Amino acid sequence: MKVTGINHINIVVTAAQLPEVTAFYEQVVGLTQGPRAISRRNGAWLYCDGGNQPIIHLSEVQEPPGSTVGSHFNHLALACSGLETGLARLRQHGVVYIMEYRDPPGMTQLFFYDPVGIRIELNFAGERMDAPEQISLIAGQPEQA
Repeated sequence: MKVTGINHINIVVTAAQLPEVTAFYEQVVGLTQGPRAISRRNGAWLYCDGGNQPIIHLSEVQEPPGSTVGSHFNHLALACSGLETGLARLRQHGVVYIMEYRDPPGMTQLFFYDPVGIRIELNFAGERMDAPEQISLIAGQPEQA
């Protein structure tokens, strides 16, 4: 067997959370809702790359998942392009974010949270804003120390 990549992640949400979380990943992250396999649970599949790969599956549950001590999931990282467009989208939706530049490997990272508290990391390899080596911004403004 050979692992060739991550197929998808699954996020469980309540029926009340499903529309907001779906809209967030469509409007803020730029994914597209598309066809979904038949399942016992309601939900949504969100695609990247022009609809070729459903990378996020949203699955509806009765009870909201609780924070558990045994949970080791930390964040979702996505490879992206179009840093300026990504920043504009975050600002348009009022998303609070932190932006950092890493050299090496020469990439800009944006960090923020989705509506159910999952940390999102967007990686823009080879893209950089005209700014210092490492910047931390919150909603486009320098972070207050």
